[in-house]
Amino acid sequence: MSRTRPGPAPPLPFAMIPQNLQPWPPVWWVGCHGGAGTSTLARLVGFGLDFGGRGWPMVTPEMPPTHVVLVCRASASGTWAATGAVEQWRRPGMSSLMKVLGVVAVAASPRRPPRIATERLQLLAGWVPHVWRVGWVDALLAADDPRDVGAAPDVDALRTAIWQKAQATWERKQ
Repeated sequence: MSRTRPGPAPPLPFAMIPQNLQPWPPVWWVGCHGGAGTSTLARLVGFGLDFGGRGWPMVTPEMPPTHVVLVCRASASGTWAATGAVEQWRRPGMSSLMKVLGVVAVAASPRRPPRIATERLQLLAGWVPHVWRVGWVDALLAADDPRDVGAAPDVDALRTAIWQKAQATWERKQ
């Protein structure tokens, strides 16, 4: 099997924030690509704004602290998209407007992720404060609402970790 080398990692677009957004969300769930799992995670975790695959929230220095959790699938294309988003965030100016708390890699199948995805996640772990992994849950495929299935232990741990990171950053800013 031949592999093609991808071009430059794709950046995320910027998207308008809904007007009169009240209250300001403690976390923005941002998908690095379509189908990353932001909607499911936001529902299971129970806090934050599902900003989905729209891109980075277009924030200004006058806005409250903006905490972003990037979400990707643990696949070659998903981790490549996450690489592009993180590279974009690390550019001068972006990281001063929003804090990326980490990247959540959602299992793309019940099998172990491909080696390339694992290697990219290891690389990303050196660029962002944390990389979390969320395993495959078959029951979610048949659920109309992921809350009907309930949160797996890795999602419960994710909820706690992200809430603590967001709270600590908010307290430092005040």
